[in-house]
Amino acid sequence: MDYQRIYNTIIERGKKRNLLEYAEEHHIVPRCLGGTDDESNLVNLTAEEHYVCHQLLVKIHPDNIGLVRAAMFMSAGHIVGPKRNNKTYGWLKRRFSDYMKGPNNPQKLNPRSGDRHHYYGKGRPPSEEWLTEEGREILSNKMIGDKNPCSGLKPWKHPRATDYTKGIWSNADEIYKVWLHNDMPSYCRLLALTTTGNYKDSDYYTKVGPFMNLVKYFRNGWVPTEDTEWKELKETI
Repeated sequence: MDYQRIYNTIIERGKKRNLLEYAEEHHIVPRCLGGTDDESNLVNLTAEEHYVCHQLLVKIHPDNIGLVRAAMFMSAGHIVGPKRNNKTYGWLKRRFSDYMKGPNNPQKLNPRSGDRHHYYGKGRPPSEEWLTEEGREILSNKMIGDKNPCSGLKPWKHPRATDYTKGIWSNADEIYKVWLHNDMPSYCRLLALTTTGNYKDSDYYTKVGPFMNLVKYFRNGWVPTEDTEWKELKETI
């Protein structure tokens, strides 16, 4: 089958008409093949045509992983039936477009103004100067060493420390023994050896957080019972 001919036919048809209904913008030459965002490389297609074009592009260029990923993304999900086709894809996209035009649009439900703005009460967002390499270096230098407000603070004294993390650090002496007696394992293994936590838990990443720092401390030669600040923690918990 001549997939290139079919693809070209769909593209030429799209160029010669003006869609008044829902349409999707398509790169005639995909960006992963060197295509640009120039208007000459863009065409409006129906959702069904857009879906088919991406399947055809994979047929034409089967070894291009970028095209494979794009087609997989469009084909993903099991919203209607066991798998999608171009008709299902088009119906879903039009339905979603109509839904977002109405009062259900999150911008209409929660306009970003006043105390509803995501930066309200948090200070101004970083200016664009920090998006440059030079700006990031300046920002980094402002936080180095003693300039960092949290510099020198032990983890259990950090502003973001919770009762859970403080509780883990207060038992650092026992955890240290387990770490030594099990050939100095990684933080994941150490968590499993000392608590009931494992990667299947919904709060796994919350649980494993302090163990990451514990292992860093242990590997750097930190011994809990020799730390006076830690002893103070042990006495208070």
